[in-house]
Amino acid sequence: MSILTVSNLAKSFGADLLFSDITFSVAAGQKLGLIGRNGGGKTTLLKILLGQDTPDPSGSTPPKINLANGRRMGYLRQEAPVHPENTIAEEIEVALEPYRAVQAKITEAEHAMSDATNEDALNQALMEYTEALDEFESRGGYAIEEQKDATLQRLGFGPETLTKQVGDCSGGEQTRLALAKLVLTRPDLLILDEPTNHLDIHATEWLEGFLKEYTGAVILVSHDRYFLDAVVDSIAELEFQKMTLYKGNYSHYRRQKEEKLERQSELYGQQQKEIARLNDLIKRNMGANNTASIIRHKTQGRIERMEKVEAVRLDTARVKAKIDDKNAGRIGREVLNLSGVAKAYGARTLFSDLNAVIERGDRVGFVGPNGAGKTTLVKMLLGEEEPTAGEIAWGHNVKRAYFSQHATDALDVEKTVYETLKDESPAFNETQTRSYLARFLFTGDDVFKKVVMLSGGEKNKLALACMLLRPCNLLILDEPTNHLDIESCETLGQMLQDYSGTLFLVSHDRYLLNAVTTKTLGLTGTGSAELIEGNYAVWRELQNPTPVASTTTAKSQPKPQPKLESVPLSREQSKARAKTQAALEKAEQRIAVLETRLAELEANLGTGTGDLIALAAEHTQTQNQLAQALTEWERLGEELVDR
Repeated sequence: MSILTVSNLAKSFGADLLFSDITFSVAAGQKLGLIGRNGGGKTTLLKILLGQDTPDPSGSTPPKINLANGRRMGYLRQEAPVHPENTIAEEIEVALEPYRAVQAKITEAEHAMSDATNEDALNQALMEYTEALDEFESRGGYAIEEQKDATLQRLGFGPETLTKQVGDCSGGEQTRLALAKLVLTRPDLLILDEPTNHLDIHATEWLEGFLKEYTGAVILVSHDRYFLDAVVDSIAELEFQKMTLYKGNYSHYRRQKEEKLERQSELYGQQQKEIARLNDLIKRNMGANNTASIIRHKTQGRIERMEKVEAVRLDTARVKAKIDDKNAGRIGREVLNLSGVAKAYGARTLFSDLNAVIERGDRVGFVGPNGAGKTTLVKMLLGEEEPTAGEIAWGHNVKRAYFSQHATDALDVEKTVYETLKDESPAFNETQTRSYLARFLFTGDDVFKKVVMLSGGEKNKLALACMLLRPCNLLILDEPTNHLDIESCETLGQMLQDYSGTLFLVSHDRYLLNAVTTKTLGLTGTGSAELIEGNYAVWRELQNPTPVASTTTAKSQPKPQPKLESVPLSREQSKARAKTQAALEKAEQRIAVLETRLAELEANLGTGTGDLIALAAEHTQTQNQLAQALTEWERLGEELVDR
């Protein structure tokens, strides 16, 4: 059953068509991933669905958006909607006001039933009580208090944080708070626009598990390929002003699209050959006699009646920038030496006794939960913060370039793209400036757009363009993929793979970390920090050998079953019990096989080589199989206990 039906949506801004003929539906429980380039209309489409924007009027078939009766939508936009003057606890209560209102209705109805003086009044009160109770249960019922505490804890808000004012929270904390508010309202359709921006990897993994088990429907915009693979069961792609729907997760979509384009290219080629043959036949029958005329007209009719196959259109626009490490001079073999480095704020120690040597060509990923000190450590490396203890020693001829996760905040929103770049490169003439901007997909009149008119992804690309103007042999990137679309993330990954200098990368993008890093500096936030050989997948395995791709598979190892007391059994009971025991052992063997395969797949994905699409698809399939095997194992265990 569809809970949302959309038909014939179109949107233009002036003469620029954003999209047209958007028609789709969302079924109850469906998880739909919405993807496409930055500026392609994803956020605008979401706003139209929510009634915050209006579609263009059309002719005979008007646009329609129908949400099923009694269904509720909830929206998390890229900029977290919170009230800075509230405490975290008060902000959560704002989200729970509808829930509290329903509780009050139940209480009122209970009093009305007690005070009823006749049957009609009692029936009316009973009807109101039933309706309120149904709504109360749909919003989570009495379990909401427990869910509230668990949700806040999972998103990094312990009891000690609840009195903190929202205005004092970081951007990441505000995003997580907005997410907590949204999931606690339990809408029938969750609409999430880049929900993993500012989330650390642990919070992202929790959100993956939550959305997979969420009984409502989800429309999700994300650039996180791992996240899309783990959560969605269908993909809607906005490309060339049209929407195309695909079944399956992101990896399935990539494979299906590739096969579709390959088939379309073959059909187009075959049809063009046939059209050329028929046109040649027409040319050979240009005579004036009746037979030639009949052949010409019939052949032309065949061409006109053909259902034309469109030529394959490929969106080949890619950022073509390179990181200039050649003109930065040769860096020393030892780039950075950290000796006994510690950082504390009052009684809280972020990390201590950090010892690490970074050598020329190392590509280090900085990972750990939000608040563990990743950005603080970067600031210490840049000289913006002092260590509490220890020594930071740089090697010879280190020329750094730094991209902050807040780099776009430094852009002057009243300046144009052209003016922004020109300020950073006054020696460039107009041709050089426009040519450089074109490498970052700012072409034509786009260079005269004011920064305030740019999307989040476009601002990121402009900030990156400014940073890369100067040669560097050490590149420090702090969350560079925030607000970038998937194509731009992939381009950045390729750019970093082509870069031969030394790299420090702070990121929650697991795909990027696995693809470009060779070492990992892991921080826990509880005082410990360690540099290990290997990318994120290697580090994650060392932290928890059990695969943890979702909250379902995190249960991986089956819990020991309680021992059964020895009681006399009938022959039939003994046979049934033996059969169940055999099935249980078989299920345990299958779980072991699936866990081993899942670990192998994660290791293979971590290398960034091979057919990543096929590996990711098998990874998702194996996760699902493991979840089913665990469910069956638990059922058999309970059955064995009952026997």
